Amino acid sequence: MTRRIFRPKPKFVALIAATLTVAAIACGNFTGVPASLPTVTDSGVVYAINGAPPGAPSALHVFSGTLISADANFFFDVAFDIDGTGKVVVLPQRAVASGLATTHTVSLQTTTSAFDAIDRAPTSGYRADTATVVPTNTVVFVQSQDANACSVSLTGTTLYAKILIQGVDPLTRKIKLRYTVDPNCGFFSFASGLPKD
Repeated sequence: MTRRIFRPKPKFVALIAATLTVAAIACGNFTGVPASLPTVTDSGVVYAINGAPPGAPSALHVFSGTLISADANFFFDVAFDIDGTGKVVVLPQRAVASGLATTHTVSLQTTTSAFDAIDRAPTSGYRADTATVVPTNTVVFVQSQDANACSVSLTGTTLYAKILIQGVDPLTRKIKLRYTVDPNCGFFSFASGLPKD
């Protein structure tokens, strides 16, 4: 019995190649998934976690870009406090929750760069789950590995934010800040609109 070997015709091969080329150009590449959410830039006032009125905002949730209360639900990424010298302390979720298994890793690093000049989060240099003292007019980067937000993401497992500490009032326990978040998992851009990377 003679075995038949299938050999595609040149026209068929050319058609497949053309189709794949058009698809690659249209999509950018085969594995890249475009961002679906625009970056969020906002400002506001939070209270120090120690001394905050009940229900008052004292934390930032990166994925939603909202200032919320750092309560026992641990739905936030970083909380804020004021130390004995009047400086702001940024507390990753695990630094507040101390050992709870339901929390996620949040890493921080500071920079001397101007807030508006920063258009992208760094990819390395973070300290995981460590409280960081941040002087006024200093930017802190946040890298959050929020499993709830990124559990089905194809582009990565991290979310990024930059926070500028604009002012602090130790008497009222208030901290003024400005922030930008990229709610797209695995994206690093702080440019306005839909991020490209």
